[in-house]
Amino acid sequence: QDQSHIYGLTQSAIYTLNPDGTNNKSVITNASDWKSAGGLSNYIGNLYVLDKSQNQILKFVNSDSGYVKANYFSTINPDLSKAIAITIDSSIYVLTSDGNISKFTKGAADTFTIAGLDTPLSNPTKIYTNASDDNVYILDNGNSRIVVLDKSGNYKNQYQAGVLKTAKDFDVLEKDKKIYVLS
Repeated sequence: QDQSHIYGLTQSAIYTLNPDGTNNKSVITNASDWKSAGGLSNYIGNLYVLDKSQNQILKFVNSDSGYVKANYFSTINPDLSKAIAITIDSSIYVLTSDGNISKFTKGAADTFTIAGLDTPLSNPTKIYTNASDDNVYILDNGNSRIVVLDKSGNYKNQYQAGVLKTAKDFDVLEKDKKIYVLS
């Protein structure tokens, strides 16, 4: 989501909705660009699709004539086969089904290690941050919690509730100290 749109990803397209749910329209049609989508994120008007089968993040740059596709990785090919979600704050964070998080900056691997977490992630499904937030948030369905890490990977806090076991998504308003959960 950005200031004016909510973005969605299917196997055939990226679409937008207005925040009130109206005006559903396709903005990028999948012309065999991605084969096994593992996540969608946006940053500064550009859209990013994580393709697990190609071990690539496709960057769709917004231009006057539509979106232009580019590969995010040009010199490395990380294993993205277990990737389940991405988020961007200028660096890209990739969450995998086994609870690992990889961080990439300008197409290169960056250091990110989870430290201080008392119970390992179990069935994590979503990751969230943005450029104005101080933290990274992970929806850890297996442990019925949302984990808060600083942007170096150090544990800061966790919020536990039974509803988080089956939650599908969440959003954070860090400055307002609120987390909204879709269950």
